[in-house]
Amino acid sequence: MSKSLLLPRLGETMEQGRVVEWFKKPGDAFVRGETIAEIETDKTVVEMPALADGVLRKIIADVGEDVDVGAPLAEYDAIGEEGSAAPEDTSVSESKSEIVAERPAPVRVYVASDTARLRATPAARRAARHGGIALSDVEGTGRRGRIELRDIEGSKGIASAEGVRHCTVAQGRVAYREWGTAASNHKPLVLLHGFAGDGLVWSALASQLQRRGRHIIAPDLPSHGATDFNSADISGMADAIVALIRALNLGEFDLVGHSLGAAVAVSVAATLGAKVRELTLIAPAGLGSEIDGDFIDGMAHVRKGGGLMHLLRRAALNPPLLSALQLDQMAASIHQRGALAALADNLVSAGRQQIDIRAALASLVIPARVIWGLDDAIVPWRHASRAGAAIPVHFVPQAGHMPHWDQPQRVAALFE
Repeated sequence: MSKSLLLPRLGETMEQGRVVEWFKKPGDAFVRGETIAEIETDKTVVEMPALADGVLRKIIADVGEDVDVGAPLAEYDAIGEEGSAAPEDTSVSESKSEIVAERPAPVRVYVASDTARLRATPAARRAARHGGIALSDVEGTGRRGRIELRDIEGSKGIASAEGVRHCTVAQGRVAYREWGTAASNHKPLVLLHGFAGDGLVWSALASQLQRRGRHIIAPDLPSHGATDFNSADISGMADAIVALIRALNLGEFDLVGHSLGAAVAVSVAATLGAKVRELTLIAPAGLGSEIDGDFIDGMAHVRKGGGLMHLLRRAALNPPLLSALQLDQMAASIHQRGALAALADNLVSAGRQQIDIRAALASLVIPARVIWGLDDAIVPWRHASRAGAAIPVHFVPQAGHMPHWDQPQRVAALFE
């Protein structure tokens, strides 16, 4: 009797996967632990192993198809279970699993015209879309010809990871990421990240908003990410973002800021006035004095990936799944730049916040609102009561200091 081969959850945030390649065809036998298929998730490409010995009978999800977690990928007969079908050639049924186990993996040759079978990491696919690059024009250098991000970056002048762009302003070059297009019927949405982050922290939320037709721009603040100049105070950061917005000729736009970025967003809104249609502050700094000062100090002086991961777990209930190498690289980048220490000293002293946005927020005449995770361990959600009686507050359950990480769908729904 045939069984269904279901798509397992291969990552904490995975809801759907795309079939990249089948390593077996109907009639082929396989053994437990042998790779049957390759699946692209929202974060990476994963080899899916067999959980039992069996024979593949029918492929339901073809290469390139998107499949929900728990949905059937194929049908197979389990070998060794009572009532299960044997391989068609019964004369070799007893030894077939041994033969398969010893057989070396086939060598697969990928050609440019075989676009349906082109294999690329999610980061490479995103960078290719941002750069308008056809995957068939890129030679993959990864395992079994997989196209890696570095292959896209080396093609047609894409300069940096995840589609980072740069805009030159008076202070230097501001890096930013962009999702969606300016042709959207909605006003542009500018997202400002928090302390020690960069524009990439918005990826999950931006993906949700892009599906809703939004055009998103997420800069790296000064002292952060790929922006090549530093600032140790809110006003300097705000000046850089104002210069970027003017250089991009955005017209009217919606503005979102998280934590430190929320304080910067208030200053930007005060400068640009009516150009800001709506202001959204996520777990904003500057509404009260309490803060986890050890977190700020830890992020400013982090040296190793393990230390960074411990801090990320304090900021979010569901921090992103990053490899040890990625964490080490991020920590090394923060440490080598050394720009966050001076900023941290201006933000927090003796465990207390040193910035206050309440008066500036009260002076704004544009619509504003606050979003806060109820499990925030960095800045108390009770500070929301100090935003002002006219400003609505949306509390997000099961979310920490980074609700756009923990609950991106719920946060995105607030922008409809």
